[in-house]
Amino acid sequence: MHYKIKGHCIKSHNAAKPHTQGSSQVIEELEEIVVTGQILDFGCGKLRYSDFLFGLSQNILFVDSRVQLERMQVIKGIRCSVQEYVAKNYPLSRCVAIEDIQEVKDQFDFIFCSNVLSAIPCEETLNSTMSIIYRLLSDSGKALIVNQHRSSYFKKFETGMPHLHGFLYKGSRGSSYYGIIDRPTIENLSRKHGFSTEAFVRGDRTFAYLTKNANKARQMDAA
Repeated sequence: MHYKIKGHCIKSHNAAKPHTQGSSQVIEELEEIVVTGQILDFGCGKLRYSDFLFGLSQNILFVDSRVQLERMQVIKGIRCSVQEYVAKNYPLSRCVAIEDIQEVKDQFDFIFCSNVLSAIPCEETLNSTMSIIYRLLSDSGKALIVNQHRSSYFKKFETGMPHLHGFLYKGSRGSSYYGIIDRPTIENLSRKHGFSTEAFVRGDRTFAYLTKNANKARQMDAA
């Protein structure tokens, strides 16, 4: 995604990390999960955790910006697009651009969203992302939201301009945004959008399991 914030042009898709930089903490958490239906990988990036998700279910919807899904890049050692890689290696799965997300009518038993919220420098987009996750999560499903809760490895970003939940930073390769989504932040954001949340900290990351708040769901059904 491209954002223009306070004179900065931020291309958030450039922050996507390859599968070789997967977090052992995230992988360990995924290995404990049992999924019986469809999975949504929201903000799939360069398919950093796709093989682990594929081990849970072969029916995965990979969602990211159109530019991230369609551009030529190196995916797991192969020069191709994310769309091409998914079509060849996960034939029962598919890709949808976030720009077309309203066309998705399915609901998902498990939604995985790693290092996505912290890359969004716009409050409106952050809120719409949470609303999309709520809409697509099944009533009995759960979403796993993972984000850095401290900037121990990215101290240079703290020299940038404070903004939203983090910092705008301009370096030699352009502007970037680094957000810190700690436990209170994800709990408050989730509550605001009708989720019940179980959050915990492991290492540098906050893990938050989101389920639909039953009272909120009944209110929406009545409306």
